Formats: sequence, C-alpha cells, structure tokens
Amino acid sequence: MTDTKGNGRNVIIFVADGLRNGSVNPTDTPTLYSVRQQGVSFANSHSLFPTFTTPNASAIATGHYLGDTGDL
Repeated sequence: MTDTKGNGRNVIIFVADGLRNGSVNPTDTPTLYSVRQQGVSFANSHSLFPTFTTPNASAIATGHYLGDTGDL
C-alpha cells in the first residue's frame, strides 16, 4: 500500500479468535471498541471453517480456500 507521495504504509489485520461481536463494547473493551469505531469492522463476516483457527488464518493470510493452502 502506498500513499500519494510514494511512502509505504503499514496495514494491521487483527483477528480476535473466539471473540464474539457483542463482546466488543465501550464498557468491557473500550480500546478495542474505539479501534473498531475508527477503523474497519465487518458486520457480516463468516469463517470458512467454524471453530478451527488455522484453516481460517491460512485463508486470511493467502486469500485462498482451504484446499489450496494445504491446511485442512
């Protein structure tokens, strides 16, 4: 990712494994709530394979479905 002046920029993808959407609120997690409000939040996201971390992480990292990554 590059800005208009040609300077590189950092992108952080944060995935809180097992954290329900309702758990992020101003009372219990004020900093994470603030990050979500000021950044990007996926209101209707779904995992590729519920309850397993590594297949979903490999899909996020590579952009490929499970059979392509070798993590089944």
